[in-house]
Amino acid sequence: MKKDGDKGEGLQSFAQGPRTYAPPGLSRIAFMRGTLRGVITLIAVIAAVASIPYWDEMQFPVTSLVIYVAGMVFVAMPLCLYYESLLMAQQAAASPDGRESLMPR
Repeated sequence: MKKDGDKGEGLQSFAQGPRTYAPPGLSRIAFMRGTLRGVITLIAVIAAVASIPYWDEMQFPVTSLVIYVAGMVFVAMPLCLYYESLLMAQQAAASPDGRESLMPR
């Protein structure tokens, strides 16, 4: 992660021999990335749909705001934390000494 962040590497960049080789956990990271993006999109769409009745009125769509905030805090945030832990575990596995360094090299 460091300064670069997640680049969304695919399985194609890890060619080894006649088949493609994925480092352990890469497929789980890719699946989690897609799941996280889908969940965030779904929460935003549900919040937008909940605000439709308020489009013709001058009232603020509080229901939409509650749905969006609750979805992001209670659904998307735990997924983000799990995704980050997967990325950190992958980084620790890729480091030469097997430990994750807290300071950038």
